[in-house]
Amino acid sequence: MKIEPLTVAANFSLTAAASNVSNAQQVLVQNTDGQGKYVHIEKGTSGVRYASFYIAAKDSIIARKNADDEIFCSNDAAGTAGNVNVLFTKVGFYG
Repeated sequence: MKIEPLTVAANFSLTAAASNVSNAQQVLVQNTDGQGKYVHIEKGTSGVRYASFYIAAKDSIIARKNADDEIFCSNDAAGTAGNVNVLFTKVGFYG
């Protein structure tokens, strides 16, 4: 798979720091930590989570979200334990 990074990688820990990652619809999520983490997606700026998933240690995944939805990471499934080792980058695809 080929991706085109469209922003600088940044960390968004907990809902207060959630970001739409420059209105991204595809976000490269990179867990640089030695432990698994949780990624949460909120509807716009409402603070209401509608999706979350677990990302394994030292793994990456491309997540799809709506452009105005916000994304953040945490150490727990409840989204309340802060984390600084997951990076988010807006990406596009090319052939």
